[in-house]
Amino acid sequence: NLPMHWLRKNEINKAVTIFEDNLGSSERLLSSPVPLFYSRHTARFMFFFMSFLPFALYEPFGNTWNHIGLLPATAMYALFLFGIEELANQMEEPFTILPMQVFCDKIYNWCMEIVSWQAGDNGMRVYPKEVKYEALPKEMESASSHDPWILTKK
Repeated sequence: NLPMHWLRKNEINKAVTIFEDNLGSSERLLSSPVPLFYSRHTARFMFFFMSFLPFALYEPFGNTWNHIGLLPATAMYALFLFGIEELANQMEEPFTILPMQVFCDKIYNWCMEIVSWQAGDNGMRVYPKEVKYEALPKEMESASSHDPWILTKK
């Protein structure tokens, strides 16, 4: 039960709820891997497609000398398709490429900031507890009548 304004407590509660929802979603993503069959099937299809692509492009590149334009076209096509496949593999399991330690450190710092809250952090003025004062000596009584800040604590 932190001594803070109820609006701030509500905002912290909302942030913790959103954090827990995101954590649950991330755990579901992590615990439900893509079937190995899907990845292998995609890789085999890409291999056979790229293997037979030069035969399909032979006639369209008949105008180039000795069909030499076929080589860079096939290489570029392979680069783009295999690049898209690699991006898809990375998107299937994002936890291998995301900087998870940085995320965890930020969350830890935010939690420590909330826990280390001190009175006055919210910008509201903190009033000191009641202080009892002892009687002033006789020589200071005349000075205290002119200056109200001359007091001594018990």
